[in-house]
Amino acid sequence: MSKVVAIANQKGGVGKTTTAVNLGAGLAIEGFRVLMIDLDSQCNLTRTFLTPDMIQNTLANVLIDNKGDGLPFGAAVYETHIGNLDLAAAHIRLARLEKSGQFDDLFRLKDALTSLAAEYDFVIIDCPPSLGVVVTQALLASDHVLIPVAAEYYAFEGTQDLEETVKSVRRSNPALNILGYVITRFDARTTASAEAYAQAQTMFGDKLFETLIRSNTHLIAAPAYRQSIYEYAQASRGSEDYMSLTREFLSRMEISAKVRVLKGKAK
Repeated sequence: MSKVVAIANQKGGVGKTTTAVNLGAGLAIEGFRVLMIDLDSQCNLTRTFLTPDMIQNTLANVLIDNKGDGLPFGAAVYETHIGNLDLAAAHIRLARLEKSGQFDDLFRLKDALTSLAAEYDFVIIDCPPSLGVVVTQALLASDHVLIPVAAEYYAFEGTQDLEETVKSVRRSNPALNILGYVITRFDARTTASAEAYAQAQTMFGDKLFETLIRSNTHLIAAPAYRQSIYEYAQASRGSEDYMSLTREFLSRMEISAKVRVLKGKAK
């Protein structure tokens, strides 16, 4: 059974897609079967791995056009160039999901994912920067929420609103929990980053990941080459930080290193 993790924060520019790309790639490198789902109509995750000519169907075809009754979810899923890592492609028309007013529509993603539950170890959902219908669909389909927070002034605005949304969704999805908060864009040279990190420690306690994602130009450049940080700059701080996050993520999931090794050998 897949473990489904939504990467969410209604504030933009905090590294949601960067985290989805490199956590997904990191888990795949560790030998796990991973599906990344791009639910953001900006399609940045999709563009990181796929060119337009590679895409025939997207999640818009599955979740909007067919309303879950015709085209299977797998029709929007594509293999990436990284072994064990697949991607469900987004389209700008996904923004129309925000206009969906029927209660049953909120479970469309959850229902669609049931057909793929046995094919992947992890499903990583890259959510749009909002707290609307699309994010609610993602949370209803998820077991965990991972929240990236930039180490900057005002970066924590809105985290309480997201926590309230998670509490509300738990009425229909009681298994949902906040796996933790990840500090991104950390720059040890600035007072702002140090103060933001201290504030995060106070606010989030043991829900705060120990791993810090440091500011790194390679993380910004890698998507332009359609690569994860591990391919683009294997020796960089960005690669080191995201592999550290991947391993801490697995630890929080209580999946041991021994399991990772065995899975890696089995592939």
